[in-house]
Amino acid sequence: MLATPETVFQDKPHFDFGIVPGDGVNLLWPEVIGSVRGRYFILTRQVLDAETAKEWGVVNEIVPADKLLARAREIAEGIAALPPLTSRYTRIALTQKLRRIIDEGAGYGLALEGISAAEVARSMAANG
Repeated sequence: MLATPETVFQDKPHFDFGIVPGDGVNLLWPEVIGSVRGRYFILTRQVLDAETAKEWGVVNEIVPADKLLARAREIAEGIAALPPLTSRYTRIALTQKLRRIIDEGAGYGLALEGISAAEVARSMAANG
């Protein structure tokens, strides 16, 4: 993944709206940055700057904004130059674990998010 020096990551909206972060961020952030860091990141609405994100393995390269698209195209062209089956099956091999994690946890997480969102909506309607 690429980022610019100005890139920041944060999961702020869930708690700002009073809902459970169950749409997959609860599964992927702990997987990417580690279980304890991932939970802390979500619970505290921590802001990750580009340098920290690179140190923690969230991004691979920090590229100036005016060179970002060119670098992304360079990477994409390298992948596109592979034989079609090689690129397709490599993607499958590299995403298999993440797909399993999402398949196993997304339904329950989304149900929790939906329940909390419905409660927020009921509360707003009652107070509105």
